[in-house]
Amino acid sequence: MMTFLKTDWDNVSSTSLSDAMHGLQTMDSCIQPLNRRMCVAGPAFTVQIVQNDCAVVFQALRDAAPGSVLVIAANGTTDVAFFGEIVVAIAKEKGLAGIVIDGCARDSLALSQNDFPVFVKGIVPRIPARVFLGEVQKDVQCGGVLVRPGDIVFGDADGVVIIPQEQQAPVLAKAQAKEKLDQWKMEHLLHDPEALEKFLTDTCTP
Repeated sequence: MMTFLKTDWDNVSSTSLSDAMHGLQTMDSCIQPLNRRMCVAGPAFTVQIVQNDCAVVFQALRDAAPGSVLVIAANGTTDVAFFGEIVVAIAKEKGLAGIVIDGCARDSLALSQNDFPVFVKGIVPRIPARVFLGEVQKDVQCGGVLVRPGDIVFGDADGVVIIPQEQQAPVLAKAQAKEKLDQWKMEHLLHDPEALEKFLTDTCTP
């Protein structure tokens, strides 16, 4: 299985990765970055929220390896926030790569100005109780996508894509090829009227 190296993912985007998987494994459009200039790439450390338990987030902070992306499955809950500025500061200090949640965070102004990637469904100030029922490193559903521990999480201004760990090499290769093709189109196709006309005709013709 391919070893994860963050530099391998520097020249791809969520769009090229989504295209490489025919649109599969793309999280719901409501999962968005608080700072749109931030990108995240890394293996998933999964967190399953149960009964709005926030204690499990701190367990994840304790146990996740540097470079991991916390993927917090909050069941789409938007009435409470599961983390804020302090949790993000700890995650950054421990060398984590980012946080993705299909729920809410708080302290949004501070997080939006931070250089730590945070992807959320929403923002709300209220925090839940600690009931110690959540679980980590289980298969979870987050943002409409199955995420398993170790799957590759990639997020940028357009959203989040999950790449199954056993598929990362072929998916990455397809995404890199797509990026090169798109760059060629921008540099050459737009400046060749004949080629552009053929492209448009071929694209819109059954």
